[in-house]
Amino acid sequence: MTIAEGKTLDRNREAVPAAASERSSALRDGGANVTQAIVATLKTMIRDGRFKPDEALPPQRDLAQQLGVSRASLREAVSILGTLGLLSIEQGRGTFVVSNAEGANPGQAIGSWRFAARYSPEEVYQFRLIAESQAVQLAAMNHTDEELAELYQNLELFRQATRQVDLGAYAQADFDFHRLIIRFSRNRLLVDMHGNFAGVLLESQRLPLFQRDTLWEPVLEHERIVEALKRNDPEGARYYMRQHLSRACSRAGIRIVEVI
Repeated sequence: MTIAEGKTLDRNREAVPAAASERSSALRDGGANVTQAIVATLKTMIRDGRFKPDEALPPQRDLAQQLGVSRASLREAVSILGTLGLLSIEQGRGTFVVSNAEGANPGQAIGSWRFAARYSPEEVYQFRLIAESQAVQLAAMNHTDEELAELYQNLELFRQATRQVDLGAYAQADFDFHRLIIRFSRNRLLVDMHGNFAGVLLESQRLPLFQRDTLWEPVLEHERIVEALKRNDPEGARYYMRQHLSRACSRAGIRIVEVI
């Protein structure tokens, strides 16, 4: 370890106890409240400069212990912040604060497309159009009343996050909605593929987030999809899913060739 790296690590260790005193009681609650509280705490630390641009966060084991949370909750929070472009998660190196995270133009995506070496955003959205259009048709034919209730609960979380402009909760609710649709299709291969590529898919859902004046549009689009599912209308569900994904492409500045 170099002297500079040692100083960086020392500063990070000093920053965490200060943040720990600020976190709300939500960190001691269960479920999504914990993740949202960790996201808020880390965002505050980044904004206040306690984690400097281009510096590495402490190892997750140490950070979780110092924040008094589980490593699973911390991993989820870090993933959300990576999705929002505030953190860069680099395999084998660690997690770093993105240097332009606070100074980015509001009309531009923060950071860069992390999976550029593997897939382009266009390829990801083409995949989503193919997979999710089919999945939502199957879900329209196969869902139960309990599963429909899960989607309505997700919609309420999505609305709440939009009202509060909580982008961490917003991205997670958006991702969870599409994950539920895939699960309700009853196609195990689709479920496995969505799980295996969850990081790529979640990152793709970050891309439209920086058009802040359009945050409500996906909420309305999700509502139309759920109403088609409620009617057991496979063709309607497919139409509204494709419309939703096409508009997401437009919001992200992505052009794709659609095959109807």
